[in-house]
Amino acid sequence: MTTIAIEGFSGIVPRLGPSRLGPMNAQLASNVKMQSGELRPWQKPVVAYTPLTTAVQAIYLLQGPTINTRWLTWNCDVDVVAGVLADNGDYRIYYTGATFAPRKTNWALASTGMGPYPAAYYELGVPAPTGGPTLTPSSTTAPAETRAYVYTYVTVFGAIQEESAPSPAATVNVSSTGATVTVNGFTAPPAGNYNFQYINIYRSVAGTSTVSYQFVAQIAIGTASYVDALTVTQLGQVLQSTYYTPPPSGLQGLVEMPNGMLAGFVGNQVWFCEPYKPHAWPVTYQQVTEYPIVGLGVFGNSLFVGTTKNPYLITGTTPSSVSQEKLPILQPCVSKRSIVGDQWGVVYASPNGLLAIGPGIQDVITQSLYTRDEWQPLSPASIVGLLYNNMYIGFWNNGTGPTSAFVFSRADTPPLATYDFPASCVYVDRLTGRIYAVSSVDNNIYQLDADPQNATIYQWRSRLYEMTEPTNFGALKVKADYSYIQGGIAYNNQIFANEASNAATFAADASTSLGGCLNNTVNNALTVDGSSLIPIIATEDVRSIQVTIFADGVQVFEAGMTSNDPVRMPAGFKATTWEILITGNTAVRRFTMATTVGELRRA
Repeated sequence: MTTIAIEGFSGIVPRLGPSRLGPMNAQLASNVKMQSGELRPWQKPVVAYTPLTTAVQAIYLLQGPTINTRWLTWNCDVDVVAGVLADNGDYRIYYTGATFAPRKTNWALASTGMGPYPAAYYELGVPAPTGGPTLTPSSTTAPAETRAYVYTYVTVFGAIQEESAPSPAATVNVSSTGATVTVNGFTAPPAGNYNFQYINIYRSVAGTSTVSYQFVAQIAIGTASYVDALTVTQLGQVLQSTYYTPPPSGLQGLVEMPNGMLAGFVGNQVWFCEPYKPHAWPVTYQQVTEYPIVGLGVFGNSLFVGTTKNPYLITGTTPSSVSQEKLPILQPCVSKRSIVGDQWGVVYASPNGLLAIGPGIQDVITQSLYTRDEWQPLSPASIVGLLYNNMYIGFWNNGTGPTSAFVFSRADTPPLATYDFPASCVYVDRLTGRIYAVSSVDNNIYQLDADPQNATIYQWRSRLYEMTEPTNFGALKVKADYSYIQGGIAYNNQIFANEASNAATFAADASTSLGGCLNNTVNNALTVDGSSLIPIIATEDVRSIQVTIFADGVQVFEAGMTSNDPVRMPAGFKATTWEILITGNTAVRRFTMATTVGELRRA
């Protein structure tokens, strides 16, 4: 007497042969959630937005006032971070793209018009003036002093002003007894979409050992001159923007770090902004790696730098005090878009599997599931990753078919399953945790795992069971939530009945009003302004569970399950290997197969 009982369901282990899998493991586990030990389907994707941009490769959901949102879309790889300064209504973001220089936008700029969005933007950074001012003193009689003047450009971005590095200095000798200095000759700001609005004027003040520049005045762009009549005690704050250069035009991979720091890369250079000054990227903060950089990730106060060879960590709380470490593992990052941060550190795709870098770990975390032989067919360079419900979902495409995904968890059961969706790019909303993906088939943005009424069809194929001698299994039983199947049938039947009722109403007298006009229908008989027709809502997908049995590699049984009762299987043959395929969109708790119905009842 022989019984196969699957008490709990787990995931796939591609590195193991079908007969070497554990009793709960599977050869195939597609579109199925098994954290509970049961087979449960993913909810179906739901269209969230239809972009006007073609061939979308990056998306971001911009939050606006109250509940307003806009989907921002691009047809190249783009990295977006939210503003690091207090934001009471601008809804600022900063972003870098593969085909354009760094940019910034906010709700007012991005959301206008009918799309595509962002509708408008400003370039990130504030270029410095290239020429110094012209200075004319009202008097140079003794006692005289030597002053130096500089000026800066100021751009306006919503509610904040951003200041450039200073112009070259100009000096003048001026009487120290009440004389004035006329400052003019300001160089016109460079071309570009920066929104220059003001010029700040500074003048030198000598200290005991240093000379600093202090604020004199702010004038509007286009003002020809300014007369400085201030005394030293009337001057304002010291110039802060001496080293505030714009980011390099090729900056990529923008990420946010703690303490108001942003980071990006160009070639083998890592750049940092001045804390809480996203427009200012001093050259002195630059860090250099030996190898070209592929992408960046963040955990704690550390910046992960994935390169074409060894990974690096750059750690610190301010860009002026960071330290760099080259990690002693030759595990290149092969996909920028595979880099994802989780509670343990950073995960990325290497040629040999998923790598984890974090406190106490620098290793391939998928080595118990994949060897290089099983990993390489996934085309690791194509992987686009996200984190959802503590699971790393990696979408991949090796060019032989539609995009698929692996669903990996290093802290939950099962460790590995697959998911079918043709994603060209993905996005996790930081406010809700919802996940979105753009379909490479129709270019729509879908919210994944989103339809509460309709579920995807999953497939779960058991290990290969090898019998010690030829066996015939005569019956099987599937314990499942069959109430979902019956409830869905009743739900759809009611909708069909409503449709038939509406058709009958039309057919009875097409000339009779169907309601909907004020005072057209007797009050209390129908809702005021109501229609005689019954509103029709969408039907649910049919819920089902189907079991297919293979004996010695040949299909010998297939049937839909409708109850917890035993189901008889064909007799008249025996086989030494058996496999079970369960397909459906309803939760399954247990599967049992035995040689007889009596044995099945005792199992």
